[in-house]
Amino acid sequence: MAIGYYMGSQLEDEIESWKGFPWALRKEDRELWDQMIKEVRQYYAGAVEQSGMPLTTDPFFMALLLAQQRTIERLRAQLRDAEGVKSVGTG
Repeated sequence: MAIGYYMGSQLEDEIESWKGFPWALRKEDRELWDQMIKEVRQYYAGAVEQSGMPLTTDPFFMALLLAQQRTIERLRAQLRDAEGVKSVGTG
Protein backbone atom coordinates (compact mmCIF):
# COMPACT_ATOMS: atom_id res chain seq x y z
CA MET A 1 0.00 0.00 0.00
CA ALA A 2 1.38 3.40 -0.98
CA ILE A 3 1.57 6.22 1.50
CA GLY A 4 -1.37 8.58 1.21
CA TYR A 5 -3.75 5.95 -0.10
CA TYR A 6 -6.95 5.22 1.78
CA MET A 7 -7.57 1.58 1.04
CA GLY A 8 -11.20 1.15 1.98
CA SER A 9 -12.73 -2.25 1.48
CA GLN A 10 -15.81 -0.84 -0.28
CA LEU A 11 -13.74 0.83 -2.98
CA GLU A 12 -11.42 -2.14 -3.31
CA ASP A 13 -14.41 -4.45 -3.70
CA GLU A 14 -15.70 -2.25 -6.52
CA ILE A 15 -12.32 -2.15 -8.24
CA GLU A 16 -12.06 -5.92 -7.85
CA SER A 17 -15.45 -6.35 -9.54
CA TRP A 18 -13.97 -4.67 -12.64
CA LYS A 19 -10.81 -6.81 -12.71
CA GLY A 20 -11.67 -8.47 -16.03
CA PHE A 21 -12.34 -5.20 -17.81
CA PRO A 22 -8.80 -3.88 -18.26
CA TRP A 23 -7.65 -7.19 -19.72
CA ALA A 24 -10.04 -6.65 -22.63
CA LEU A 25 -8.39 -3.31 -23.43
CA ARG A 26 -5.43 -2.50 -25.64
CA LYS A 27 -2.16 -2.09 -23.77
CA GLU A 28 -2.18 1.72 -23.90
CA ASP A 29 -5.77 1.78 -22.63
CA ARG A 30 -4.88 -0.61 -19.80
CA GLU A 31 -2.15 1.83 -18.78
CA LEU A 32 -4.74 4.65 -18.72
CA TRP A 33 -7.09 2.45 -16.69
CA ASP A 34 -4.35 1.73 -14.17
CA GLN A 35 -3.57 5.45 -13.89
CA MET A 36 -7.26 6.29 -13.33
CA ILE A 37 -7.56 3.65 -10.62
CA LYS A 38 -4.39 4.97 -8.98
CA GLU A 39 -5.81 8.51 -8.93
CA VAL A 40 -9.16 7.34 -7.54
CA ARG A 41 -7.37 5.53 -4.73
CA GLN A 42 -5.08 8.48 -4.05
CA TYR A 43 -7.53 11.38 -4.15
CA TYR A 44 -11.08 10.09 -3.82
CA ALA A 45 -11.13 6.81 -1.88
CA GLY A 46 -12.32 8.49 1.30
CA ALA A 47 -15.18 10.20 -0.53
CA VAL A 48 -16.28 6.92 -2.09
CA GLU A 49 -16.16 5.17 1.28
CA GLN A 50 -18.09 7.94 3.04
CA SER A 51 -20.68 8.48 0.31
CA GLY A 52 -23.23 6.49 2.29
CA MET A 53 -24.43 4.87 -0.93
CA PRO A 54 -25.13 1.14 -0.69
CA LEU A 55 -23.87 0.58 -4.24
CA THR A 56 -20.34 1.72 -4.87
CA THR A 57 -20.47 1.94 -8.67
CA ASP A 58 -21.96 5.46 -8.75
CA PRO A 59 -19.42 7.00 -6.35
CA PHE A 60 -16.67 5.05 -8.15
CA PHE A 61 -17.60 6.64 -11.48
CA MET A 62 -17.94 10.06 -9.89
CA ALA A 63 -14.43 9.66 -8.53
CA LEU A 64 -13.19 8.72 -12.00
CA LEU A 65 -14.88 11.80 -13.46
CA LEU A 66 -13.30 14.00 -10.80
CA ALA A 67 -9.88 12.53 -11.59
CA GLN A 68 -10.41 13.33 -15.26
CA GLN A 69 -11.54 16.86 -14.44
CA ARG A 70 -8.45 17.34 -12.30
CA THR A 71 -6.33 16.38 -15.30
CA ILE A 72 -8.27 18.67 -17.63
CA GLU A 73 -7.84 21.61 -15.27
CA ARG A 74 -4.12 20.92 -14.91
CA LEU A 75 -3.74 20.82 -18.71
CA ARG A 76 -5.74 24.04 -19.09
CA ALA A 77 -3.44 25.77 -16.60
CA GLN A 78 -0.38 24.49 -18.47
CA LEU A 79 -1.84 25.74 -21.75
CA ARG A 80 -2.58 29.17 -20.26
CA ASP A 81 0.97 29.34 -18.91
CA ALA A 82 2.42 28.32 -22.29
CA GLU A 83 0.27 30.86 -24.12
CA GLY A 84 1.33 33.53 -21.65
CA VAL A 85 4.99 32.78 -22.19
CA LYS A 86 4.47 32.78 -25.96
CA SER A 87 2.67 36.14 -25.97
CA VAL A 88 5.27 37.72 -23.68
CA GLY A 89 8.09 36.53 -25.93
CA THR A 90 6.46 37.80 -29.13
CA GLY A 91 5.58 41.26 -28.03
